[in-house]
Amino acid sequence: MQAVRPRSPLLAPFSRVTSRGAFIPEVDGLRFVAIAAVVVFHLALNLASRNPTAFAYPVPGSALHDTIRSGELGVQLFFIVSGLVLALPFARHHLRGGPAVGLRAYFLRRLTRLEPPYVLVMLGCFLLLVVVHGRSARELAPHLLASLGYVHDLVYARDSLINNVAWSLEVEIQFYLLVPWLTALFAIRGTVARRAVLVAAIVATSAVGPLLADTSPHLHNTLLRFAQYFLVGFLLADLMVVGRLFPTGPRRVRWDVLALAAVPVVVMLHTQTGAARWLPAASHQLVAELAVPWLCLLGYLGVFRGVALHAFLTLPLVTTIGGMCYSIYLLHNVFLNNTLFLTKGLAPTGVYGLDLLLQLAITGPLVVAFSAVFFVLVERPCMDRAWPQHLVAWFRSRRQRVRVGSS
Repeated sequence: MQAVRPRSPLLAPFSRVTSRGAFIPEVDGLRFVAIAAVVVFHLALNLASRNPTAFAYPVPGSALHDTIRSGELGVQLFFIVSGLVLALPFARHHLRGGPAVGLRAYFLRRLTRLEPPYVLVMLGCFLLLVVVHGRSARELAPHLLASLGYVHDLVYARDSLINNVAWSLEVEIQFYLLVPWLTALFAIRGTVARRAVLVAAIVATSAVGPLLADTSPHLHNTLLRFAQYFLVGFLLADLMVVGRLFPTGPRRVRWDVLALAAVPVVVMLHTQTGAARWLPAASHQLVAELAVPWLCLLGYLGVFRGVALHAFLTLPLVTTIGGMCYSIYLLHNVFLNNTLFLTKGLAPTGVYGLDLLLQLAITGPLVVAFSAVFFVLVERPCMDRAWPQHLVAWFRSRRQRVRVGSS
């Protein structure tokens, strides 16, 4: 295991630790984009609910409104990254003869890497709601148990009352459980046939999955609705393993242009505004569901193959923040919910965009700093595969010292 050290020694304590020493800066740069979009989205929502006079959402249909609203798609960007990262070792095994991925090690890694931070945050949120906000522990306890079991949306057909962002982690765990079997498609040796299957799967899940998810509120936020984004990550993993994701020659500005041009198209499709309004109403959702995953793929290719996007999103500060995205995601909305009363009155210009930027300049660094402390104390130690053994050894040594001291 190897800690990835950014160029700046100031960032080293906050760097992500990878299990096999592999570090793909573009991936953490993409995580940065995803978490930044989600944080801005929730900041705008929180401000609108707490100070509607000064921070009511901008006029629906305006470019600013549509862009902010589309920040919720940051979750789908995370799903693509998850598909890429989880598929890589399986793709390397099937396509390059790499080591096989043991199921026990695969699931144990999830348990030791991601569960401790999640459980601690959910328990902390529960205590915060009960002790600080006066909520009933008896009423919240079933919601806590459902959230800890990743079934809150399935059971209650709504976001977790403990920490609303946990809904996407429930989708992640549904996908995680299926990955060892889904990745069998990498066993298809023919490149054309394999990618044809992947493309067909992305199209099919885009067209059918959301329709099935809409048949019941209990299925609305499940893997049925979002499987296509994870499969886009599979396609990226395929391209990466066979050496087609990174440019073989100079990076090209045209990839930056294509990636950035995809952004307003995604916003229009997601919000049904702009040119998307000319689509027939009956087909709008289908067109959006089919197109957005591929537009996201185009954006990701721009990061890997472009010039400016690659340069920015591989900066050490950017990749360091992106590497802390799990901690930031778990904590950012809780932090905003409990601290915005301090800054919600700051709206000096009366111009929504400028005042939102002011709020972001104040709260953004605080969110990152708060999450960084949690990352260093909790999440980063859990990145060490051997931390359970280290913990057991520490307890044994302590017990041995107590025995020696009492004898």
